[in-house]
Amino acid sequence: MITNTIVDYRNTSYKQFDFSLREKKVSFIENFKLDYPKAWNIYNYVNRKGEVYNIKFREMYHDKCVYCGVSIQVINSSNFEVDHVIPKSVLKLERGYDAKEIHGINNLVNSCQMCNRGKEDFLCDIENLETLHPDYNKLPTIFNRRSDYSIEINNEYKDISLIKEFYKKLKLNNQLRRLDYLLMEMKDFCDRYEGEQIINELEKLILRIENKRRRNY
Repeated sequence: MITNTIVDYRNTSYKQFDFSLREKKVSFIENFKLDYPKAWNIYNYVNRKGEVYNIKFREMYHDKCVYCGVSIQVINSSNFEVDHVIPKSVLKLERGYDAKEIHGINNLVNSCQMCNRGKEDFLCDIENLETLHPDYNKLPTIFNRRSDYSIEINNEYKDISLIKEFYKKLKLNNQLRRLDYLLMEMKDFCDRYEGEQIINELEKLILRIENKRRRNY
């Protein structure tokens, strides 16, 4: 079904989103400060599900998980969480981080529950943080979407232990990643070719796949 070149493994072949968000975060925090000028723990506000800044935060990430790419097309918005790229547990380790930094906007990203809880206490050293921090948008150079919809590590990174650990913790090799991507691909196809005769049959197939997903995962 893939018809276009996919530069970013988190995107489908029918819809391309830009995950370079550092400038957007500057705008986000400027607006946030107008409403909460004294707030420093940004996490406490963007983590309130259903409230305005939680919604704006998820929208900034195109309502997709910044790690695996799953979207609200497949999972409910309640299954997205705000992830600390540098885990908040680091505050107990006395490594020079302060709470304002850890709970600040630049350390927060939109994640699905599976990625967030798998990653949990993964601590990246400072030298490699820019590579693995999603906001620098280097993840598409590390990971690739195969023709069978699985996610793999690109060749130049396959022997790097930190990358392999990151990949394993996020469970990017889980079969659910393939199924979710298939559903997104099919739904984006339906959006593009709405009204075509094949769409009704394809939508029936989507329902069957979604039922299987609910039963098995």
